[in-house]
Amino acid sequence: MTSFIQLVAKDLITKYQCNLKDLTVIFPNKRAGLFLAEALSELVDKPTWMPEIFTLNEFIEYQTGIKKAENITLTIKLYKAYLQASGTNEKFEDFYFWGNLLLEDFDDIDKYLVDPKILFSNIVSLKELESGFSYLTSEQIAVIQSFWNNFNPEKYSKEQEEFLKIWNNLYATYVHFKKHLTAEGICYEGMGERHFYEHIEDYSQEQPIIFAGFNALSPCEKQIFTFYHLNQKARFYWDYDIYYSTEEYHEAGRYIREDLKLFPNELGKEHFNNFKYSNKQIEYISVPSAIGQAKLIPQLLENLPEKDSIRTALVLCDERLLIPVMHSIPEDIRKINITMGYPARNTSVGALIYMLGELKNYTKTEGEETYYYYKPVIALLNHKLLRSSCPEDIDTILDDFRQKNIIYIPAKSLYFNAVTQAIFQEQNEKIPDYLLRILNLLAHTFDTENEKSQAIEKEFIFTLYLCIQNLKNTFEEEQIEPENKLYLQILYKLLGSVSIPFSGEPLEGLQIMGLLETRMLDFKNLIIFSANEGTLPKTNIPSSFIPYNLRVGFRLPTPEHREALFAYNFYRLLQRAQNVKILYTSVIQNLNGGEMSRYLHQIKYESGLAVKEQNFQNRISLEEEKEIRIPKNESILQMLKGYTLSEETTLSPSALNAYIDCPLKFYFKYVAGIKEKEEIAEELDHRLLGNIFHESVQSLYATVGEQEINTPIIDSLLSNSSLIEEHVYRSYLRIYTQQTSKLIDSGSNELILEVIKKYIRRMFQYDKTLCPFRIISMEKKYSIPVPIRTPSGTFSLFIGGIIDRVDQIGNTVRVIDYKTGADNTNCKNIGSLFDSSNPLRNKAAFQTMLYCLMFEHSHPETSVLIPGIYSIKLLFGNDYDYKLKCNNTSITDFNAYKEEFSLHLSDLLSRLFSPEQPFTQAPSEKKCRTCQYSGICRK
Repeated sequence: MTSFIQLVAKDLITKYQCNLKDLTVIFPNKRAGLFLAEALSELVDKPTWMPEIFTLNEFIEYQTGIKKAENITLTIKLYKAYLQASGTNEKFEDFYFWGNLLLEDFDDIDKYLVDPKILFSNIVSLKELESGFSYLTSEQIAVIQSFWNNFNPEKYSKEQEEFLKIWNNLYATYVHFKKHLTAEGICYEGMGERHFYEHIEDYSQEQPIIFAGFNALSPCEKQIFTFYHLNQKARFYWDYDIYYSTEEYHEAGRYIREDLKLFPNELGKEHFNNFKYSNKQIEYISVPSAIGQAKLIPQLLENLPEKDSIRTALVLCDERLLIPVMHSIPEDIRKINITMGYPARNTSVGALIYMLGELKNYTKTEGEETYYYYKPVIALLNHKLLRSSCPEDIDTILDDFRQKNIIYIPAKSLYFNAVTQAIFQEQNEKIPDYLLRILNLLAHTFDTENEKSQAIEKEFIFTLYLCIQNLKNTFEEEQIEPENKLYLQILYKLLGSVSIPFSGEPLEGLQIMGLLETRMLDFKNLIIFSANEGTLPKTNIPSSFIPYNLRVGFRLPTPEHREALFAYNFYRLLQRAQNVKILYTSVIQNLNGGEMSRYLHQIKYESGLAVKEQNFQNRISLEEEKEIRIPKNESILQMLKGYTLSEETTLSPSALNAYIDCPLKFYFKYVAGIKEKEEIAEELDHRLLGNIFHESVQSLYATVGEQEINTPIIDSLLSNSSLIEEHVYRSYLRIYTQQTSKLIDSGSNELILEVIKKYIRRMFQYDKTLCPFRIISMEKKYSIPVPIRTPSGTFSLFIGGIIDRVDQIGNTVRVIDYKTGADNTNCKNIGSLFDSSNPLRNKAAFQTMLYCLMFEHSHPETSVLIPGIYSIKLLFGNDYDYKLKCNNTSITDFNAYKEEFSLHLSDLLSRLFSPEQPFTQAPSEKKCRTCQYSGICRK
């Protein structure tokens, strides 16, 4: 296979021998120049000067001395020109985003040599159009008129008025803008090309010029080429294939056909009949996912000779696949050249900058104190650049935030090292100064012992530091001070366009590149990724301020133009290749993917080439997940025995409920110590609602003291709304501090607090029907030693927990458990409380019965003990009965059920401590749906 660059090099040597130093070679991009230099070096047999190699824009800048400015600089200067032309006082923040569109439109206007005065005219009259623009074709006039026909001068819509308000100022803006740029010796790309064309005779060029590899010339480029062609100073080298260039309706040849007519090719047609006659082997591979395509790389590159690496390219139609592709390259391929660069937005530093911006968006001030919303704070503290500085401190602080449920975190509580103090110390500074200060500090905090491993992080910091500094300098030079919000938006946009180059040798190794970077390059082996419709070609339409009809009428580029460029680049890439594997995603994800590109269909049905198709599927295992069984070894048994040493360490009723439901869950939580994930609650959830209710009821009854509670006392509590509100709010502030409650502004929390007050009033009304009674204890811990038998002997296990309320009515003592849900009070029988296979097992009843056992142990003199549940939601129903029921019979004396309950409990504990009873998964899968450990056991 002879590549296009090699053909050009060979022809130049034939025509100029070794006298190359006077040649000027112009390519569409820089990369081709490297390959031309190599191809020429292989053909000359003595030292010689290489020709000058430029891109067209570099050549124009070299000739005119006018430099292309940065986009942000151009946008600022365009803003100033617009203010001058329109006389408005529009803010830069409002102008920036549509100003970028206008800049691109001006670029197209100049490249396509459109008269801006005519384009930006308000042409409503057909006669005016026909008489004023006689040089336009009838088709152009019809298309332009079809747009302006929508404008009725007698009755404009609001949108039309807004459009015309700007449109009528655009020509003046264009004139002022170019005048200022010319005065400063800078330009945008189209302006530079147009200026060069209009003054081309002023820039002498005696040496021959070689134009190679171009396609889809703009009118401005055509005029430049025509000038040198007519002066017999230029030679033209076009890369194409007869397959698509001779077919009138083939979109890949749409522009190359005209180019060949205007500027004849120096190379003969015999070099351009490769697409159908190069023993091409094409294979389409459908893959269920984008990442799956990357994972196939080792298999696709299998048996690739090292000498073929330079002739092999991995082409990414979707550049987001770069990182997965890099990680999938086999280790035996040592030389790799990546042309695309690593996107700055994907770097750790790019992510940090985004997080710092988010932090600034969620900052609140109360008095002289600054508070930060917890989500961006947690994200920042978990970022690897911060976490590496003090991982233990960060873990401790994050646990404290979760336990205390801190929504807005005081800035001063985050000053635990120099980096976090720099981040969270509120100073009156602009966003770029803030970011530069932090990046500078981070660059000096790296561990010198790990300098090699941290070199890439330093490179990321350095690149983005320069990016931010340049942005800051530009705004200062132009005397523009955008708001922090716009600064961040511009910075995020820059991060999307900045890439950090990889070090590598372009002329060696496996090539990884995007489709545009393959222009003029040929490869023997191609692996093309993401060849899906919508990606190849891209179907997103570039935004423009110039309406589509006017673009068509004035022959400015349209989406059809863009699609033709994609088609040419794709077919040109394939034309000399011999082994082509094209991968696409076969599964629809978020309305994307699932369909192969139209180009693949064209090759399959129109080219006559044999296409092999392979449908790759992920292997899906149908095997059931293996059952998890944790045997009780000696260390586990020793941990369990910790609950037998003293009543200071007790096993809670909740723990026993967990063991009954799922022994494995008990193991994870109480033996292995795997904590359930704690989340900071911005709004009161069911758990916090229960906590506030419990605390409020306890504190309200505490105001009564130890006296007997009668109807007048309950009435006084019910009538004192301010007292109830005070106690509820006091409990609320134990969850959210007073400062935080002001900052979160949660209307839903206020509603929930009202619900809690309603619950409390209803409970008082229910208690009123039971008066008089005396409170014995509230929210007090009780415990009991329970003897259990094990193979190693009999010993006592301590069970303990906090009983919500114990009171006395006459000679009867009640043990009450508050439930803010709708827990029922009935159970089938005592045995059902221990039945793990029953998904409707009454856990609240089990817990209350256990509380009775614990209380009786502390107060053996109690004659009658009644277990009861205050299910707050059910209290609002008629004839609610708090007493537990066994087979629909109220339990009016715990002693009647004590023995049976104790026997079941002893059996349960014996199983818990038996070495022969492993920790197993729950028998009922229904319990696994809400279990936080389901991700571990995967049942």
